[in-house]
Amino acid sequence: MRSIVLLFFTVTAIAQAPSFKLKPIGNLRQVMRSIPLPNSDIIFAVQGKAPADEKAWQVVENAAIAIAESANLIAMPDRLRSNGQPVPVQRADWIKYSQGLVAAGQACYKAAQSKSQDAVSNCTDQLSESCDNCHKVYRDNPAQK
Repeated sequence: MRSIVLLFFTVTAIAQAPSFKLKPIGNLRQVMRSIPLPNSDIIFAVQGKAPADEKAWQVVENAAIAIAESANLIAMPDRLRSNGQPVPVQRADWIKYSQGLVAAGQACYKAAQSKSQDAVSNCTDQLSESCDNCHKVYRDNPAQK
Protein backbone atom coordinates (compact mmCIF):
# COMPACT_ATOMS: atom_id res chain seq x y z
CA MET A 1 0.00 0.00 0.00
CA ARG A 2 2.84 2.41 0.82
CA SER A 3 4.29 1.79 -2.63
CA ILE A 4 1.03 2.77 -4.26
CA VAL A 5 0.76 5.96 -2.22
CA LEU A 6 4.40 6.83 -2.97
CA LEU A 7 3.85 6.14 -6.68
CA PHE A 8 0.73 8.33 -6.65
CA PHE A 9 2.60 11.28 -5.12
CA THR A 10 5.56 10.80 -7.44
CA VAL A 11 3.34 10.79 -10.54
CA THR A 12 1.42 13.81 -9.24
CA ALA A 13 4.65 15.73 -8.59
CA ILE A 14 5.98 14.93 -12.06
CA ALA A 15 2.70 15.92 -13.70
CA GLN A 16 2.79 19.27 -11.91
CA ALA A 17 6.43 20.00 -12.69
CA PRO A 18 6.75 23.14 -14.79
CA SER A 19 7.55 22.47 -18.42
CA PHE A 20 10.02 24.45 -20.44
CA LYS A 21 8.81 25.30 -23.93
CA LEU A 22 11.31 26.73 -26.35
CA LYS A 23 10.11 29.96 -27.90
CA PRO A 24 11.92 31.90 -30.62
CA ILE A 25 13.08 35.39 -29.70
CA GLY A 26 14.42 36.86 -32.95
CA ASN A 27 13.01 36.56 -36.43
CA LEU A 28 14.81 34.55 -39.09
CA ARG A 29 16.74 37.52 -40.48
CA GLN A 30 17.96 38.44 -37.00
CA VAL A 31 19.12 34.90 -36.29
CA MET A 32 20.87 34.63 -39.66
CA ARG A 33 22.66 37.96 -39.18
CA SER A 34 23.56 37.14 -35.58
CA ILE A 35 24.93 33.63 -35.91
CA PRO A 36 25.64 32.12 -39.35
CA LEU A 37 26.73 35.33 -41.08
CA PRO A 38 29.47 36.49 -38.68
CA ASN A 39 30.62 32.94 -38.04
CA SER A 40 30.86 32.10 -41.72
CA ASP A 41 32.94 35.26 -42.14
CA ILE A 42 35.39 33.83 -39.59
CA ILE A 43 35.67 30.61 -41.56
CA PHE A 44 35.98 32.35 -44.94
CA ALA A 45 38.74 34.58 -43.54
CA VAL A 46 40.94 31.51 -43.02
CA GLN A 47 41.28 31.28 -46.81
CA GLY A 48 43.32 34.49 -46.76
CA LYS A 49 45.16 34.06 -43.48
CA ALA A 50 45.69 31.02 -41.31
CA PRO A 51 44.99 31.38 -37.60
CA ALA A 52 48.23 32.20 -35.79
CA ASP A 53 47.85 30.08 -32.67
CA GLU A 54 45.74 27.59 -30.75
CA LYS A 55 43.39 30.27 -29.46
CA ALA A 56 42.72 31.55 -32.98
CA TRP A 57 42.05 28.01 -34.23
CA GLN A 58 39.58 27.60 -31.35
CA VAL A 59 37.71 30.65 -32.65
CA VAL A 60 37.39 28.93 -36.05
CA GLU A 61 36.21 25.70 -34.43
CA ASN A 62 33.64 27.62 -32.40
CA ALA A 63 32.43 29.40 -35.53
CA ALA A 64 31.87 26.07 -37.26
CA ILE A 65 29.94 24.73 -34.27
CA ALA A 66 27.80 27.87 -34.21
CA ILE A 67 26.96 27.39 -37.89
CA ALA A 68 26.01 23.75 -37.42
CA GLU A 69 23.92 24.51 -34.34
CA SER A 70 22.20 27.48 -35.98
CA ALA A 71 20.30 25.00 -38.16
CA ASN A 72 18.41 23.97 -35.03
CA LEU A 73 17.44 27.58 -34.43
CA ILE A 74 16.23 28.29 -37.96
CA ALA A 75 14.21 25.05 -37.92
CA MET A 76 12.51 25.90 -34.62
CA PRO A 77 8.71 25.92 -34.84
CA ASP A 78 6.99 29.28 -34.42
CA ARG A 79 9.93 31.32 -35.72
CA LEU A 80 8.85 34.13 -38.00
CA ARG A 81 10.47 35.65 -41.04
CA SER A 82 11.10 39.39 -41.10
CA ASN A 83 7.86 39.84 -43.07
CA GLY A 84 5.86 38.24 -40.24
CA GLN A 85 5.24 34.99 -42.11
CA PRO A 86 6.19 31.74 -40.39
CA VAL A 87 9.44 30.03 -41.35
CA PRO A 88 8.40 27.00 -43.46
CA VAL A 89 9.98 24.45 -41.14
CA GLN A 90 7.65 21.67 -42.34
CA ARG A 91 8.67 21.94 -45.99
CA ALA A 92 10.93 19.18 -47.26
CA ASP A 93 13.28 21.65 -48.97
CA TRP A 94 13.66 23.73 -45.79
CA ILE A 95 14.56 20.60 -43.85
CA LYS A 96 17.05 19.62 -46.58
CA TYR A 97 18.67 23.07 -46.53
CA SER A 98 18.85 23.04 -42.73
CA GLN A 99 20.52 19.64 -42.84
CA GLY A 100 22.97 21.02 -45.42
CA LEU A 101 23.91 23.76 -42.99
CA VAL A 102 24.56 21.19 -40.27
CA ALA A 103 26.73 19.13 -42.62
CA ALA A 104 28.70 22.19 -43.73
CA GLY A 105 29.26 23.26 -40.13
CA GLN A 106 30.42 19.78 -39.19
CA ALA A 107 32.80 19.63 -42.17
CA CYS A 108 34.28 23.00 -41.26
CA TYR A 109 34.59 21.96 -37.61
CA LYS A 110 36.50 18.84 -38.60
CA ALA A 111 38.70 20.93 -40.91
CA ALA A 112 39.37 23.48 -38.16
CA GLN A 113 40.32 20.71 -35.76
CA SER A 114 43.03 19.65 -38.21
CA LYS A 115 44.48 23.17 -37.96
CA SER A 116 45.06 23.14 -41.69
CA GLN A 117 44.40 26.28 -43.69
CA ASP A 118 43.92 24.16 -46.81
CA ALA A 119 41.36 21.90 -45.10
CA VAL A 120 39.33 24.89 -43.89
CA SER A 121 39.60 26.52 -47.31
CA ASN A 122 38.23 23.33 -48.85
CA CYS A 123 35.20 23.25 -46.54
CA THR A 124 34.17 26.77 -47.56
CA ASP A 125 32.72 25.54 -50.85
CA GLN A 126 30.32 23.28 -48.97
CA LEU A 127 29.45 26.11 -46.59
CA SER A 128 28.85 28.60 -49.38
CA GLU A 129 26.78 26.09 -51.33
CA SER A 130 24.61 25.26 -48.33
CA CYS A 131 23.83 28.94 -47.85
CA ASP A 132 23.28 29.64 -51.55
CA ASN A 133 20.92 26.69 -52.03
CA CYS A 134 18.53 28.05 -49.42
CA HIS A 135 18.96 31.71 -50.33
CA LYS A 136 18.04 31.05 -53.98
CA VAL A 137 14.68 29.70 -52.90
CA TYR A 138 13.83 31.77 -49.83
CA ARG A 139 15.88 34.96 -49.59
CA ASP A 140 16.45 35.92 -53.22
CA ASN A 141 13.11 34.75 -54.62
CA PRO A 142 10.57 37.60 -54.75
CA ALA A 143 7.71 35.07 -54.64
CA GLN A 144 8.89 33.92 -51.20
CA LYS A 145 9.20 37.40 -49.67
